[in-house]
Amino acid sequence: MFFLYNLILNIFVVLALPFFLVKLLTTEKYRKGLMQRLGVLPGEAVAQIHGMQPIWVHAVSVGETVAAVPLVRALRRRYPEKKILVTTVTETGNQIAKTRVKEADAVLFFPFDLSPIVKRVIRRVRPSLFILMETEIWPNCIRTMHDLQVPVLVVNGRISSASYRGYLGIRFLMRKVLGMVSIFSMQTEEDVRRIIDLGAPGPRVRRTGNIKFDRQVVPLSVEEKRSLRRDYLLPEQGEILVAGSTHRGEDLPLIDTYIQLRKEFPDLLFVLAPRHPERADEAASLLMDKGLPYQRRSRPEPGKPVLLLDTVGDLSRLYGAGAVSFVGGSLVPSGGQNILEPAVYGVPVVFGPHMENFPEISTVIRQRGGGLQVRGPEELLVVLGDLLRDPEKRMRIGEAGMRIIRENQGALDKTLDLVAEFLKG
Repeated sequence: MFFLYNLILNIFVVLALPFFLVKLLTTEKYRKGLMQRLGVLPGEAVAQIHGMQPIWVHAVSVGETVAAVPLVRALRRRYPEKKILVTTVTETGNQIAKTRVKEADAVLFFPFDLSPIVKRVIRRVRPSLFILMETEIWPNCIRTMHDLQVPVLVVNGRISSASYRGYLGIRFLMRKVLGMVSIFSMQTEEDVRRIIDLGAPGPRVRRTGNIKFDRQVVPLSVEEKRSLRRDYLLPEQGEILVAGSTHRGEDLPLIDTYIQLRKEFPDLLFVLAPRHPERADEAASLLMDKGLPYQRRSRPEPGKPVLLLDTVGDLSRLYGAGAVSFVGGSLVPSGGQNILEPAVYGVPVVFGPHMENFPEISTVIRQRGGGLQVRGPEELLVVLGDLLRDPEKRMRIGEAGMRIIRENQGALDKTLDLVAEFLKG
């Protein structure tokens, strides 16, 4: 089965090579971390972990990296003598890891899943444990870990409906790979059912809940909010609408919604944060077309009513300064983003109909009044206007969101108990 996987993978590499070379020459993000992806590790990182049998935590992108933050911090507290390596696939995930996972001894890009490359890296790192966040399946990596007797843990695992349908077509390969994983720590009963159906050995699968609930729930104080306004050069007056993690196709309706809201709330401020910072130029063009004065985080200008976040690592705290928030990836069919990000600050969250990647979280938030789901831009305008008019309603929704988060915590401790089965003090 691995022969077939590697055959297909190598054919794909050969066919994609011309496209990749063009991107390499024309797009900076393709060049970042390239040598690490090819298995050449920087000397300073190797010096930190070589011969130390580190715990290796892999998180593919921003969402998985954010989920890994409390886990890495807890691992550092419980195993202070262990080195910790964090890897990511995406550049934005790498930046988040470097800024928010200070407990890691090294942060690197994940190697391409080509057998010679992953063997070289794994033999160089020699981890004592390999943790995959949210069911990121890399067959050659998992096989090499298994051959070297390194325990592999899938942590905070989930299988979306789309992924499940896709994996069913290669279940013969999945069964072999999943059989090499030591333990599966899944978010929901449906995730448990799906991973077992795909071939994971039943006795190795546990439901532990979602680590994303294991966040400190602390609303920002009035002074902290004022400080954020000063730091980001936002006007002192006016409520803040924060639209975070927006995808292509969402920026324009959100900008139009903001314009309509300003007719009733002329001091309203707007923070727009595209999910991928490289899309900031697109969003900037839309703002200019609408005649809206704005500043970019990378080029700050005081007094502008609109802040366009074209950087990584700023969004989370800005959610806390908002009066109301919208979380993107949900007005368009992109599966949604993490709606708990603003909820931890007691800020009411609004999201669209497409939350396929977060079914459990979106359902409990909606059903228990911790947030509001809208069907489209027209309803979004109505809901946001209603919230801006009613501070007491905002407070009720914000408090409900924080209560939901507190009541669903505990997955982190259960995950650490599983880790303890494979690590000794």
